Amino acid sequence: MAGSRMADRALKRAGRSARARGLRTLQHQSLPAATHYAIDTEVWFRALVLEQWSDEDRAPDGRWATKDRVHDEAIAWFLDRQGSRPVEPRSRSTGGPSQDLTFWLDSRLLARTRRLATRSGLRLAHLIELAMSAYVAAHVSEQLLAFRRRVQADAGRLYRARTRASLRTGVAPGRARSAARARSGARAALRSE
Repeated sequence: MAGSRMADRALKRAGRSARARGLRTLQHQSLPAATHYAIDTEVWFRALVLEQWSDEDRAPDGRWATKDRVHDEAIAWFLDRQGSRPVEPRSRSTGGPSQDLTFWLDSRLLARTRRLATRSGLRLAHLIELAMSAYVAAHVSEQLLAFRRRVQADAGRLYRARTRASLRTGVAPGRARSAARARSGARAALRSE
């Protein structure tokens, strides 16, 4: 009986998410706005790539295009690059605004990061900021950031044009096409009578 209850609990635990099993820790801190935008750009780009992946056998796991994955990769990359050497204290980024963020990190990576911060005499949040900024500098190109800004500008122009057209016709942007179809269908029905 006791063995069966333990097996049931193990099955329930196995079906729960990594967050529910305590394998991920919520981290709240500030990051420079430019670093935050670059990480968001990496996630956005991965989502675009994942949607277009044609070979399902070689397609990455869908979690590859999540903020959780990118944050974990950034920390892991920094820790691997740093090795056991303490981080040389650097001043925190003061250029530009910062944003308060809350995100999930792998608990084991966070424990390693905490140990490195302690050895280096840094606050954990400062070390995470250094890690994220270094990852962005090494992995998110200016070309990719410019591409995202172009797509955003094009999307803004398309939206404004669509909104202006809807103001002229009096039909909401998403309904303009269906309203035009309904009008042409009604005209066709009148002609056939």
